[in-house]
Parts: sequence; structure tokens; C-alpha cells
Amino acid sequence: QAYVAYLVNYGYAPRTTDHIHDVLSAVLRSAVKWGHLKDNPAHDVELPRLTNVRPKWVLTIPQATALLNGLAPLPRTMVGLAVLSGLRRGELFAIRWRDFDDQNHCLLVREAVYEGAFSTPKTAAGVRQVPLSAAAVGLIVDWKARAKHTKPESLVFSTWSGKPISPNNVSRRWIYPACEALGLQRVTWLTLRRTYSSWAHEK
Repeated sequence: QAYVAYLVNYGYAPRTTDHIHDVLSAVLRSAVKWGHLKDNPAHDVELPRLTNVRPKWVLTIPQATALLNGLAPLPRTMVGLAVLSGLRRGELFAIRWRDFDDQNHCLLVREAVYEGAFSTPKTAAGVRQVPLSAAAVGLIVDWKARAKHTKPESLVFSTWSGKPISPNNVSRRWIYPACEALGLQRVTWLTLRRTYSSWAHEK
């Protein structure tokens, strides 16, 4: 408890303090499991109340439309699919052409990629079929007509050599400049997921 108080007094944000406590508690749980401690001293510690430092915001339909119109075909397809499907960025950048079913308007999510390394979703529920709107299907079909790599095993979004694209590079090269030109707050991949969730909730 004294350590948590120290973090708070030193100016750590509530969410950061909570994260540090979670990590410390996990370490101490192992110590209890291995017999080095009788009890976990991180249990029942009072933590500062979590608050949202940054307000969560989502794109309106006019803002999303303006953003998509301000992007080149590749980033337009990525951003459009993200906001219309709610995929996590790791899932979005791991989609292969074999996962896209244009006849049944759906995507099969079975991989995720982070820092160029592919893996399966963290949970069994992560492997799923995602229904697509006609607009989302149209974006993918239009992109396929332009893409260099379109074999079934090829990534839908890739570099010219066929390797995974870095989401951060997409943000820096295309999304942030487009937001600045439109006078929009910077749109992140999390913003796009929140936008999808907000629109889905309104429906």
C-alpha cells in the first residue's frame, strides 16, 4: 500500500499505477505458488480511481466520409474496412485473400500480426467469421483490382514485396496528414474500432 501511495505522490497516472500493481501482483502470485511467500501482499490494496484522461471520441459519418475521400486507395481500403468491420489492427493486417468471401459477404479471421510476427488470435472466440456490408465488400473488390499480390495466400494489405505493412507507418504516412488537412483530431486504429462500435450500437 505504501508503494502505491508513493507512485501516486510521485505523479503516476491512476491507469499507470493500476498497471504497475497488476504486474507486481502477478510476480507475487508466483512467489506464493512457489512457496517463497505465504500470502500475496498486493491483495486488497486500495488503488486510485481510474479516470479517462483523454475523452473517447468517434468519427461521425460525414467525418469518416471526408477522411476516406482524402486517402489514397490502399489506406482508404484499410481505414474503410476497419471502421466498417471493427477488426483489431493486428487482425486487419493479417487478412489474406483466401479469407475474403465476396459471394457471402464475409471475412474469416484466423490470424493476427504484430511487429511482423504472425500468430493465431488469443482466444478461440477470436477465430470468427465477420459479416461485411456492401460498402466494405466494394472497398475490398476495388482494392483487389489494383493490388499486386492477389494469390489466395497473399496478404490483402502488403508491401510491394508481399510483406506485412506496419500500421504505425500507415498512420504516419497517410492517416495523420489527412486528418491535419481536414482539421480533424488524429484518428488512431482504436478510434476506428470505437467508431464501428458506436455506429453498431446506434443501429
